[in-house]
Amino acid sequence: MRRFYLMTIAVAVLSICAGGARAEVKKFAYLCGSQQGTQQICAYYQIVLTPPDGWVVDEAATKQNRVQMLVPKGKNFATAPALIYVQVFYHRDKQQTLADFAKASNDRWLANVPNAKITPLPAVERVNGKAGFLRFAFENPSRAQQAYEFGAFGIDNDTDGNEFVLDAVLTGATKAALDRAENDYIALLKAH
Repeated sequence: MRRFYLMTIAVAVLSICAGGARAEVKKFAYLCGSQQGTQQICAYYQIVLTPPDGWVVDEAATKQNRVQMLVPKGKNFATAPALIYVQVFYHRDKQQTLADFAKASNDRWLANVPNAKITPLPAVERVNGKAGFLRFAFENPSRAQQAYEFGAFGIDNDTDGNEFVLDAVLTGATKAALDRAENDYIALLKAH
């Protein structure tokens, strides 16, 4: 009975959260642990996205990681030479600029991967008229599966006035794999 009650609450929260959102941002709720014996409900977010030509959403990896995972057609999360993932964060601090958010995120990465090198790249303008994506190149010698990455940060809103930060990353074990996928990645950024 208790599990039914908790699931009913989770569905209600999900319905409330999703009801006011624009099509660009979807909101989800899930049971995420307990505090003092009571289940907690956590949220995560996704954008409605159209994969670039030749790419698909890896639904299993997306569900498992709660992050949208895109892979080349015919590949999956484990076999793709490069993949794109998109994380969506609720932007609580409206005073924090996108550049400040990117700097804080990059600083956290450098704290976890001290030998990483992050290089700013030109911004990518979006066809929807929203502010462009701030872009960075990452070299991560101590991370074999993430040795090379392009990261981009953008802002989106829902109709409730909630602001979200989009973190779209192209990652791969080799620079050649990233180079082959870069045009598709840029197309994704422009479209969203």
